[in-house]
Amino acid sequence: MSTNSLSVSKPELKLIYKKLGGEPKLLALLRDFYDRMSNDALIGFFFEAKDLKAIASKQMAFLQKAMGAAETYSGKAPAQAHEDLAPILKGHFDRRLKILEGTLRDYGLTDQEVKTWIGFENAFRSAVMKKD
Repeated sequence: MSTNSLSVSKPELKLIYKKLGGEPKLLALLRDFYDRMSNDALIGFFFEAKDLKAIASKQMAFLQKAMGAAETYSGKAPAQAHEDLAPILKGHFDRRLKILEGTLRDYGLTDQEVKTWIGFENAFRSAVMKKD
């Protein structure tokens, strides 16, 4: 699958990107988010010996496409980006979303904005979780 053909653009996320203050704040939020996940007892092992700054930068590129701040995305599709990891189970994915929710709230997003972002992330659940 060509990553440029991924349909990830979500206009409702564009307002969130603007509210955050664009690229610098989005990157700060994502670095914080990946730091939190790496220190989490349930999912931290996924990030051992990983370059969290590089992961946050890749996630930012993906989100910038979704948020309308970039016209293209040339990185891996979500399934490809996670294929070399240990199996991601339902509890792992749920924990990631819970940590994301806390991070988004700490960065001042409203309940509706959090719901929008979490909904976007949740759409990739089946692509990254271990198939039963």
